[in-house]
Amino acid sequence: MTSEPKEQMYELITMNRQIGHSYTVKMKDIPSAFIGIPVTSTNDPDKFVMELTNTDPDEENRIIEANIADIEYMEKC
Repeated sequence: MTSEPKEQMYELITMNRQIGHSYTVKMKDIPSAFIGIPVTSTNDPDKFVMELTNTDPDEENRIIEANIADIEYMEKC
């Protein structure tokens, strides 16, 4: 899914709270993509939260919160 409009990404992320699919998410201005299950933030409807699954297994699980508008692309894993 390349360059999806913000509204479509928001809809996908909102629906994913119930479905739980993993996505590769590439953020603007960050060279590497993240892999995890993105869901909408409970604090801000313009943000999403994602626990990363593509981190070193020895590290503690990392959770990111970012603006949906900063997503360059999302692709279902």
